[in-house]
Amino acid sequence: MKKIAFIGLGNMGSPLCQRLLLKYNVDIFDINKSNLKRLETLGGRIVKDLQTIANNDFIFLCLPTSDIVESLIIGNQGLAKHLKKGTSIIDMTTGEPKITRKIENILSKKGINFVDAPVSGGPKGALNGTIAIMAGCKEDHYEKIKPLLNVISENVFHTGDVGSGHSLKAGNNLLNLICRIATFEVVSLLVKDGIDPNTAVEVIQKSSGRNYATEITLPDNILSGKMFQGFTTGLMNKDATIALNNGELLKTDLPLGKLSKKILQETIEEFGLEADMSNIALTFEDKNQIRLRPID
Repeated sequence: MKKIAFIGLGNMGSPLCQRLLLKYNVDIFDINKSNLKRLETLGGRIVKDLQTIANNDFIFLCLPTSDIVESLIIGNQGLAKHLKKGTSIIDMTTGEPKITRKIENILSKKGINFVDAPVSGGPKGALNGTIAIMAGCKEDHYEKIKPLLNVISENVFHTGDVGSGHSLKAGNNLLNLICRIATFEVVSLLVKDGIDPNTAVEVIQKSSGRNYATEITLPDNILSGKMFQGFTTGLMNKDATIALNNGELLKTDLPLGKLSKKILQETIEEFGLEADMSNIALTFEDKNQIRLRPID
């Protein structure tokens, strides 16, 4: 029987772990006691120390940053000191490829497998089992962990060697930001020219300019007046920064990414890092003296 643990039960970790609990017994670990209690009611077994966690064959992580992952695994009191040969660590954090490859290089010498498997699709996609999982690891190890990942989601992709999953996730979110900024810019122009924003979005969605912002962001979150997507400006800033830093490391020019992050910063300066990404609409409304949201 597979012995499984999950560390990090926040907004994303919790629904991901819930999917595993549908089929497996799972040891759970988190510094937030309320997160633990919630998952315990769903069948999770609370574990109080890393040494006990290390007894598992597969250890899932979903933590805020790669720095935290690095400290947890290879820090002075890290998990690596207790792990047995053949253990697999599956890191679902939205992390940094450079740090991920550093961790994998250290663990591989100990016979421990490290996989980066970030996700895209939000808590709803995680709960529904439709979230995209991007797994970076050797092909033979991917075949070993794929059945486990498929318990979480039907949409699992092997992206290449370790680090490729985190690279692809950050790149995807940078592209999302670029498309979002570009779409708000053009729709603002059209509204300024007297076109109803609903009409503009409806037509673009059926035309060559369609993208996630015209399909989901604008109709569901802005034009509806809901103004809530469930993804903060701080998280987008983090993901864009990871992608841009990776670009610098690889000597790849990313002018649109840099400009989009600069515009995102304007929203952050006005509304803060905990603001929902829908607040970008307010930045464009204010800049262009238009109204994208429904008029009260």
